[in-house]
Amino acid sequence: MGTEQVENHKMTITALESGTVYPDFQSAPEDPLLVEVTGIEESTLASISSWFGIDLDDLKDAMDPDERPRLQVEEGFTMLILKVPVNLEIPERTTSTLPVGIYTNGRDIVILRNTEIPSPREKTRRKIRESTTASEVIYSLWNTVTHSFEHMLDVIEHEINFMEDRILTEIFSSQLKRFFQLSRDSVFLETALKSNMRVLQEFKRVPQIGQMILSEERLDEIEVDLQQQLELSAIYRQLIENAMNAYDSIISNNLNQVIKILTSISLLVSVPTLIASVYGMNVGLPLQNESYAFLVVVAVTLVVILPVLYFLRKRNLV
Repeated sequence: MGTEQVENHKMTITALESGTVYPDFQSAPEDPLLVEVTGIEESTLASISSWFGIDLDDLKDAMDPDERPRLQVEEGFTMLILKVPVNLEIPERTTSTLPVGIYTNGRDIVILRNTEIPSPREKTRRKIRESTTASEVIYSLWNTVTHSFEHMLDVIEHEINFMEDRILTEIFSSQLKRFFQLSRDSVFLETALKSNMRVLQEFKRVPQIGQMILSEERLDEIEVDLQQQLELSAIYRQLIENAMNAYDSIISNNLNQVIKILTSISLLVSVPTLIASVYGMNVGLPLQNESYAFLVVVAVTLVVILPVLYFLRKRNLV
């Protein structure tokens, strides 16, 4: 494939009808083009802006991690910004979602993304490259975005099941940190799904972009899939909240148990401490001159402690 690579940057220029890949715009024919950019760089955006007549500031919107999903219809092109999840299995990350920018004049189409869209279905990603029209690219991209949410929600479900199995037996600070991370991810994913749903509903009200006529039936199918992922994200968020509540209850219960045990131990230790303190005074005491005085003191201590210990054990206090 013809690509331009700078570190993580990659740009692929493909003729939609023939599927031929070209190294640059100058060598590409006057056919409808699909341009895919991964790892966005401003120099690449400048060449895309110049070639297709797309406003450079609008192209830069896809670089902003906090850019909100939206549909923007301009005179020469239509811009579609969607949110996609990042790979939640990567622990060292600063965000849960990133934007993807789609720009089309109804003939050509440009896709800008900061990273590859996480999806286990290579077939879904391949459909984008195999599309022969701009509308087919849009349908395939919507499906890829939806499947990426499905995949990441499966990751969240696996993490929930894993922690639910361990929460009753192993409570570590790392577990609590992971709970907060999962809760944050689920909230961001649900918010992104809701935003994408609003954009899709707006997109359905734009039946034609240039010479491209959209199929309402195909968009309805995408909306159904997106709604299913939205409902799943709400369920998983609730499961995480329930697990965190259970976590808090277990912590409180464990703390009560520890305090109860320490109180019982203090009670048991106080008896021999009292007797030892009495016999440590510098005054005349019974049996102080007898050789068996120590054994008598120990015996008296045991006689007092053992009934107390038995009582505490019967009450399940130690």
